[in-house]
Amino acid sequence: MIRRMIQPKSGVEFRTLRVGDVGNSAVVVLFSRSETISWIVSTSLEKDEEDAAKRLERIEKRRVIEQINLNDLSVRQTALSSDGIYENAGIDLSIDEIRYRFVDPWEVEVLESKDSELSAVSVGREHYVSFTVGAVARACENSQRSLGGLHLLALWSAAKGGVCLTKALASAHPPWERDNGGDLPVSNGLITQTSTYDNCLREHLYRNALFRRLGLPQRFLAFIQVELLDFKNLTSPDGSPSITAYALLRLKRTTSKAPLTHKARTLDSACTEPRKISKSSGPNAPASWGSLVRFRFPLPEDVNCDGVSFDSDREALFKGAPCVLQMSVFEKKFMNDLALGGADVKLDALSDGGQLEEWVPLRSQKNEITWFARIRLTLRFELMCLESKDRVSTETLEEQCPSTGLRKIRFLSQKGGAHEDSKSVQRSVSTPDFVTYLGMAN
Repeated sequence: MIRRMIQPKSGVEFRTLRVGDVGNSAVVVLFSRSETISWIVSTSLEKDEEDAAKRLERIEKRRVIEQINLNDLSVRQTALSSDGIYENAGIDLSIDEIRYRFVDPWEVEVLESKDSELSAVSVGREHYVSFTVGAVARACENSQRSLGGLHLLALWSAAKGGVCLTKALASAHPPWERDNGGDLPVSNGLITQTSTYDNCLREHLYRNALFRRLGLPQRFLAFIQVELLDFKNLTSPDGSPSITAYALLRLKRTTSKAPLTHKARTLDSACTEPRKISKSSGPNAPASWGSLVRFRFPLPEDVNCDGVSFDSDREALFKGAPCVLQMSVFEKKFMNDLALGGADVKLDALSDGGQLEEWVPLRSQKNEITWFARIRLTLRFELMCLESKDRVSTETLEEQCPSTGLRKIRFLSQKGGAHEDSKSVQRSVSTPDFVTYLGMAN
């Protein structure tokens, strides 16, 4: 349904919502509820608007789409001027109609601190809470009662069976490792070796599948830490000049061609604090930078161990896990910040619990390389639990597992407001990633 809906001239317009201030904003692609309901009825997917509304509610409950209330954001409508600057095109809008955004099953969240790494969240298509022994015990209780009643349940609890089972499944080796290469993928008669990063994802997707098959709530999430260590300029004979620099960072797929700039950032991008990098002694000596960004993303439920969705339509729109670190570095200026360069760093060599450290050349807009950044990447996987559908709590689902997308939208809108572009995305190039999705659906 979505692949048909995003076709040009479908009758459903997609507009960009820009949230945040000039120096720290992000772009979200939205579409309206009323236009979608009318389109569903016009294409005979449902017989009337009531059934079409129920279909949207089912899709929303599965977190394929997420509702955005623009009235909470004090939205103003903007238009693109001839010189490429977004100008105000009207007063604050009172928008009664509901808007939606698409939710990527591999949605990436930027973590504010180390303490928030295992905090409850709605990210991707699922709701996650912190891992607890009690949640595992409750999940095992029904099966133990059916097999042996209270006596088996008491024995299981005394032996800490839930903890032992979790440790066993969390360290289980997938069959392609146990077979010593007997299950390696073959293409055109040749063995194709997966990257270290992909193999780590496959291992934990397999372990998640074991938890799921036994009806247990434990799930692994992926965590990637990016440290910006040093910065230097090769063209400076007496060492790097003293500058104040910051970086925009994002995890993306290899198919993404979206630039990472202040005008085309996405919700899953991070902006480091500007830091003064002092001039260092010696020819081409590196200067200390010292910024750190943390990301986490889920391993979706309805995918196989290779990360491929069982739904071919969903796979066409959201193909695989993020596997590239995209970075753009800027020098902080009084009026307009200066772009120093950017790079795409593949995560292929990144391993679970290991580190990847390298000097990355930053390519400028003129295709020149003068600046280099030394970065350190770390990958690990941590256990969390799916939110229980049988929970007894006074908190709403949004209060217990706040949506990472909604939380970021509200945070940025509080800092700099929200602005809805007057032009449709299908006629705009301001969101290249989404235009890519439109092209893939053709």
